[in-house]
Amino acid sequence: MKYKGKKVQGKNTEIIAIPRASGNLIFIAEAVPDWNDFNKYCPEPQPPTKLKPGGITTVNENDPLYRKKIEEYNTLRTHWLVIKSLQVTEDLEWETVDFTKSETWPNYEKELKDSDFTPLEIGRIVRGVMVANAIDDAMIEAAKSDFLATQGEQGK
Repeated sequence: MKYKGKKVQGKNTEIIAIPRASGNLIFIAEAVPDWNDFNKYCPEPQPPTKLKPGGITTVNENDPLYRKKIEEYNTLRTHWLVIKSLQVTEDLEWETVDFTKSETWPNYEKELKDSDFTPLEIGRIVRGVMVANAIDDAMIEAAKSDFLATQGEQGK
């Protein structure tokens, strides 16, 4: 795809700076373009089905066990998004996180805590990942304002 004659390339990134007296820590969060890897390692839970008389199959999406599995699945999606998005950060190495093992994905939080990151710093990192992977109203308004300012400059 082209926009204004130029090929659109490059993923959205967010720089996350954590100031420290010993030296600033810089994380890079890059937008994750698809969920293929996640789906490969963590398939979506399926609701239980029940065969009724006449061969009719019904799905029970309100089953408590299924609802719990979906909640866990969505939590794992968030964990995976964080570690996958931060994967482009140079020299960042997780000691207990294995991208191919979903049960290790939540370990990033413990590793950050064990590295003396405060809850606010961890929140800043996670928010940076969300900014790289989402568009919010403030970002849309800023883009509109930039566009309108450019239009005003061209009109002068």
